[in-house]
Amino acid sequence: MSVSTRRCAACLLACLVTFAALGGGALEPLERPLIDLRMRLVERPAHPLPIVIEIDPQSVNAIGHWPWPRSLHALLLDRLTAAGAGDVFLDIDFSLPSAEAEDAALEGALARRAGKTLLAAFRQWSATDQAYIDTAPLPRFAAQGRLVSANLVPSRDGLVREVQMSLPWRGSRLPSVAAAMLQPQTAARRSFLIDFGIDASSITRLSYFDVASGNVAADTFTGRPVYVGATAIELGDILAVPNHRVMPGVIVQMLALQSLMLERALQRPPLWFLVVSVSAFVLLLAFLTRNRSYGTNFIIICGANAVLWGGAVTLQAAVPLVLDLVPFTLASFGAGALSFLMRFRSVAASLVSETLARNRSERLMGAVAQNAFDALVTADAEGNIRSINQAASRMFGWTPGRAEGRSLSEFLARPNAIARQSLAEALRRIRSAGRPRRLVCRRSNGELFYADLTVGELTEDGESVFVLLVRDIDRRVKAERRLLTRERELRRAKTDAEMANQSKTEFLANMSHELKTPLNAIIGFAEIMEQEMLGPIGKPQYLAYAKDIRESGQRLYHTVSDVLEFSRVEIDDLIVREQDFDLAELCRRVASRLSPRVAEKGQHLEVVLPDAALRFKGDERLLGLALAHVLSNAVKFTPARGRVDLTLTDRPGDGIVITVADNGIGIEAERIDSCFDAFTQADRGLDRSHEGAGLGLTLAKRFIELQRGTISLQSVLGEGTTVTIALPAQQREAGDLLRSA
Repeated sequence: MSVSTRRCAACLLACLVTFAALGGGALEPLERPLIDLRMRLVERPAHPLPIVIEIDPQSVNAIGHWPWPRSLHALLLDRLTAAGAGDVFLDIDFSLPSAEAEDAALEGALARRAGKTLLAAFRQWSATDQAYIDTAPLPRFAAQGRLVSANLVPSRDGLVREVQMSLPWRGSRLPSVAAAMLQPQTAARRSFLIDFGIDASSITRLSYFDVASGNVAADTFTGRPVYVGATAIELGDILAVPNHRVMPGVIVQMLALQSLMLERALQRPPLWFLVVSVSAFVLLLAFLTRNRSYGTNFIIICGANAVLWGGAVTLQAAVPLVLDLVPFTLASFGAGALSFLMRFRSVAASLVSETLARNRSERLMGAVAQNAFDALVTADAEGNIRSINQAASRMFGWTPGRAEGRSLSEFLARPNAIARQSLAEALRRIRSAGRPRRLVCRRSNGELFYADLTVGELTEDGESVFVLLVRDIDRRVKAERRLLTRERELRRAKTDAEMANQSKTEFLANMSHELKTPLNAIIGFAEIMEQEMLGPIGKPQYLAYAKDIRESGQRLYHTVSDVLEFSRVEIDDLIVREQDFDLAELCRRVASRLSPRVAEKGQHLEVVLPDAALRFKGDERLLGLALAHVLSNAVKFTPARGRVDLTLTDRPGDGIVITVADNGIGIEAERIDSCFDAFTQADRGLDRSHEGAGLGLTLAKRFIELQRGTISLQSVLGEGTTVTIALPAQQREAGDLLRSA
C-alpha cells in the first residue's frame, strides 16, 4: 500500500469512527464541559431591562409562613400594574384552590393586568401512573393570563443547559417563558443553549417583601418585564446548571430571557455541517503533514487544534454559535495515530520481505554491476582500485587484472595532480556534493575524454570502500560546446540588431524635434522676407533667394515628415480613426493643393469626380496623405506641359476606384515591382533629376492597406504611368460626372 493510500485510509477510518460516535451521542460527555469552559471565558453583563422579584429568605422570614396568601400576590400585581410594568411572569404554582377571598383577590388582580401576566404550567412525570401529568393554574386564573411552560429539561448529565422554545402540553404545545416574553405568538419548535457566560450577579433583583411593601419606587418597573419566583433555598426551586453548580429556577428562566434579548441564544451547528467541516479539517492536516516526520506532524496537529480552539472561543464571543471541538480533535489525532500504526505495520512487513529478498538481491546486483552500461569502479580508502566492471574495462582500456591495485589517479588526465593522501578527501567532497562531478579522464592509450563521476562510500569490515560510477559524456560535452558557441553568436547578432533598431528609432524621434522645429522657423522667416511683411527687403535678388529658401525648406520638411511617417509604419504606431466623409470632396481638396505646382510647370490636371457626394468610412487623414503622395509623384515625374488625370469612379459590386494617370517619363518594366519599396525611385543614381526620399509610394501603399484597400501600378517607359487605388465602398450615390481642370 502506498503512502498516500495509507494516509487516505487512515483519514477515512478516523472520520467514520468520529461521525459514528458523534451521531450516537458518545462525544457529548466530552463536549459539554468544553462548552461550559468557553462560557466562563466569555462573560458579559446582563441586559439592564428585565427585573427579578425574588421570594428570598428576607421575604420568607418577614411573612413567616409558606405558602403565602394569594391576596399578597394580588397586592404585588396591583403595584406592578400601577407602575406600568411590562409582562410579568409568576413562577408560582396556582393549580390548587385556597380560600375563596384569596382566590378572588388574585383573580381580580390578574384581570386588571389585562392579559399581561404569564402563569406557569408544568409537565411532571408520575411514577404511580407511569405517565406525564400536565399541571396548570386554576381555570379562573388561566382565563385572566397567558399560560407558559415553566419546564426546564436537564441534559443527560443532569444539568440544565438548553431551553425549548415550546414544549408539549395537553396534546398541543405551550411557549416557553422566554419565548412568550419576547414572542408571544411563536410556535417554533426549536431550542437554544442558555449563555451561562452572562453575569447573573448583574441582573436587577428586588426583594418580594420590599416591592409588596411599597419600598421600591414605582417608576423602577415602568415598561420593564418582571419575573417573580423563589430564590430561597428552603423553598426547593433549585436547578443544577453549568459553571454555578446550582441556581434558583427563576434565575435560570431569567438567563434564558437574557440570552434572547442579548442575541446570545447559543446554537450548535447541525450534524451535516460538522461532517463537512471535520472532513475538510482532516484533509487539510493530511495535506500539511505530508512528507514530514511524525514529530513534526504531531506538532502541526497540536498547533492546528490550538488554533481551532482559540478560534472557537473568539467565534462564540462574537456570534451565538457553539462549535463542537471534540469531533475535530478526535478525528485529527485519530487520523495521525492510525497513519502511524499503519505505517509501522507496513514497515514491519517490509522488513520481513527485505530479509528474505536480500540474498537474491545481492546476487542479482552483482550481476547487474558487472553488466551495467556505466563504468563501476571500487577502491579502498587510499584510492587503490579493488575491482572494475566490464563497462569500465571497455571505457579505460584496462583489463580487470591489470587495473586491480592501481591508483585511481592514473585514470585522470593529470595523474600527478592529486597526491594519494588527498585523493580520498577529494572523493569524499564529490560524494558530499550530492551531484555528479565532471572530469577529464585518460584511457590506457592516452586519449582524453570527458566523464561524469558519482561517488558513494560504504563500510566493509570497518574500512571505507569507495564506489565510483563513471559515465562517458565526451560526445555530449562537445555537442554542448558547439551549441553554446552557436547560441552566443545568435545572441550577439540579436543584440546587435536590437541595438541598431533602437538607434534608428531614437534617431528618427530626435530628428522630429531637431529638424522639423528649425525648419518651421526657416520656412516662416523665408515667407516673411519673400512677402516683405516688415518692409522692402532691398535688392530683387534677395526676394528670389528668400523664395529658394522657402521652397527648399518645404521640400526638406516634407521629406522629414515622410521619414517619420515611415518610422511609425515600421513600428505599427499608426492609429486608424474611422469616420464617414465625402471621398469626392477629399479628392477635390488634394487636387486643389497641388494646383500651384501644376500651374508652375505648365501642366494640365484634369479631375473627374461624381456629381453627388460619395460617402466612405475610413481614416480621412491617411487616405488624403496616400492620394497626395500618388498625385505628387505624377506631377513630379511628368514634364512641363504634360497631362495628369485624377478619376474617382463608383463601381457597384466592385467598390470605389481612384485612378491617377500621367504621360510622364514612365518606369522600366523590371523596376515596377520595386517602386513600392522604401527609399526607392525609378530615377536612381547620383545624377537623378528629381528630388525626394523615395517613400511616397511606400507610405501610400501602407495607408491604403490600412483602409482595407489595394494599390497597383502600370507603366510604360516614355509613355506614362497609371496608379489604381481600389477601396471597399460603404455608401454610394451615383450622379453626373463633374469635369474640371
